[in-house]
Amino acid sequence: MKNKKKFILIIAAVVLLLAGCLYAAYRVYDIAKEKYHSFVERLDALEYGHYDFDYSWTENNVLVAHALGGYEGHTYTNSLQAFEYNYGLGYRVFEVDFDLSSDYYLICCHDEDYWRENSGSGEEIAYSLENFKSLPICGNLNTLDGKDIIDLMIAYPDIYVITDNKYKDEYRVRMQFTQLVKYAKESGHPEVLDRVIPQIYHEKMLEYIMDLYDFKSVIYTIYKDPDWQTDTLAVYCSRTGIGFVTMWARYAEQDRIDAWERFGIRTAAHTVDDPEEAKALLQQGVTMIYTNTLLPEDFKR
Repeated sequence: MKNKKKFILIIAAVVLLLAGCLYAAYRVYDIAKEKYHSFVERLDALEYGHYDFDYSWTENNVLVAHALGGYEGHTYTNSLQAFEYNYGLGYRVFEVDFDLSSDYYLICCHDEDYWRENSGSGEEIAYSLENFKSLPICGNLNTLDGKDIIDLMIAYPDIYVITDNKYKDEYRVRMQFTQLVKYAKESGHPEVLDRVIPQIYHEKMLEYIMDLYDFKSVIYTIYKDPDWQTDTLAVYCSRTGIGFVTMWARYAEQDRIDAWERFGIRTAAHTVDDPEEAKALLQQGVTMIYTNTLLPEDFKR
């Protein structure tokens, strides 16, 4: 009996010792895991960079004039007349399509095919800056280039311009934004760039543009990113400070909007011209609507 008690005590001591070792090992693992995740997060922050972007411009603006807004039944014109007309309607946020001419100047055009179709240029005429600026589109509408946009932002200090620069490769992205920054600095009003809101199409593009200017606000738009996922995009935006995601209206489902809202990310949908659809999207939590024809007076916060 005495030996049996001693054996039980030895077994209990061994069990307690093993339990203590296991607990200590677990605590070491838990601390290591916490430090590892903290280290990974710091690496992510170093890899991406974190920016204190400002999205206060969204607070009093519900609608974005798509391609400077519709005008006399025309869309995608990016024209002076479209801007002036829609500014008069009350728009203060304008999306602009930027392209590169054949001689590599920054111009406001959806693409070369659109210009040829609507300017009557014909295939034999070069898609050059000179030809682009000299030929009106849609009959009598004046085309614009990057410098014109900077001049408009100087003349209208209450407007914001969202860029849709079409390209994803580093060379052409840097070429476009380099010209925009150059025009602003040469104008003597570089501060207008604080009202330029670049849309990026992939993660590396943020680096391309922020190398050129400390833009105050950036949008991640998903229409050129076939591999986007709600959760991973939310994490990326949260880590970098991007607080705005733009998507096709068909993707603006409640679960996606809710997921991004949990990260403090605002959302916009494009391109919506039906007022009832726009109101439904806003009720779901979408912050802004890109549109050709909706009236700002019907959509006020």
